[in-house]
Amino acid sequence: MGKHIYETYETAWCPGCGNFAILTCLKEALEELELDPHSVLVAAGIGQAAKLPQYIGANSFCGLHGRALPPATAAKIANGNLTVVVSTGDGDTYGEGGNHFFHTIRRNVDIAHFVHNNQVYGLTKGQASPTSDMGMVTGAQVEGSRNIPFNPMLLAIA
Repeated sequence: MGKHIYETYETAWCPGCGNFAILTCLKEALEELELDPHSVLVAAGIGQAAKLPQYIGANSFCGLHGRALPPATAAKIANGNLTVVVSTGDGDTYGEGGNHFFHTIRRNVDIAHFVHNNQVYGLTKGQASPTSDMGMVTGAQVEGSRNIPFNPMLLAIA
């Protein structure tokens, strides 16, 4: 297998976005593991973080907002040799996909799930997400978020 088989494509992300670092690290990890692109599935939902599969040369699945985990889980169960990576945002996973997040943890299937947690719904340009700090001001929460932020690590550990 040649180096740089996981080609990166031009993105629609804003300059300085943390998604660039996640994409670079994922690409480097897949190359270091010497995984052929046909043996990898990168799944996502909708949002800026969910655009990651479009920027890497491997099998990909982009589904509905918050719905990346069920098909990723099914793919891994159907093909235990498949390396499955899920890329989602905090709103995507902890908001719309909260129930799927909970049940994926409970099932404990061997997939890697990377949540880009920037405390906002990035694709809609900044409304508060479930992990937004209390008092965080956004375009939609002009007086600040009034919710206690969701702590996904506590849920995962529990």
